[in-house]
Amino acid sequence: MSSIQKISLNDAQKREFCIYARDNKMTRAKYIDWIKTKWNIRVHESTITRILQNKDKWLTTEIIKPEKKRNRAVTIPALELALNEFILTYQHRTILSDAMLIEKVKLLASGLGVPKGTLQFSSGWLHKFKERNGIHKEKLHGEAEFADNIAINQSLPSLRSKSANYPPERIYNMDKTALFYRLEPDHSLATQRLFGRKKNKERITVALYANSDGSHKLNPLIIRKFQ
Repeated sequence: MSSIQKISLNDAQKREFCIYARDNKMTRAKYIDWIKTKWNIRVHESTITRILQNKDKWLTTEIIKPEKKRNRAVTIPALELALNEFILTYQHRTILSDAMLIEKVKLLASGLGVPKGTLQFSSGWLHKFKERNGIHKEKLHGEAEFADNIAINQSLPSLRSKSANYPPERIYNMDKTALFYRLEPDHSLATQRLFGRKKNKERITVALYANSDGSHKLNPLIIRKFQ
């Protein structure tokens, strides 16, 4: 038999043990033997007691990092809860970013009377907060437009034939593009998949052109601005 290599359970193992304990009522000594047989881990009775005290949590919470073993206690639970509720409330209404969450948690901390210096609201703190609460960057899903690749491929031979009689410096390509300078980002921080909102279409139309030899390229011409 292989030697015992672990002294604690990870999150996935705690969940599986709680499912087993829910369906099989035993003494703590029997649970210890079951864990030893299952994972070759010899845990203490206090570990069994601690896991069973949080049985509802392990049975209902989604396991984000199965191999994680320790969950550090949150310094100020009320602040953690307030920021998480803010995200759950506004993730469908506005675009959330790291900078916005940092500023919001500072305001929440002040409102809760948290003494200054108790927490350093750094990017590292925010990363751990998001990890604890299952918050990640989500792309806003909406309508998408696709280029007609078949038509493009069919037109290329004709275009090459027409341009063959001209030197590269006299062959220009020009196209226009829209600069949506008031358009919101298409990613936001959230706990679940989000749907996009109506977009601000105010924009500037810009024409860009370049010749084949590269002597003139990406010269912008602002054509018009409209909403």
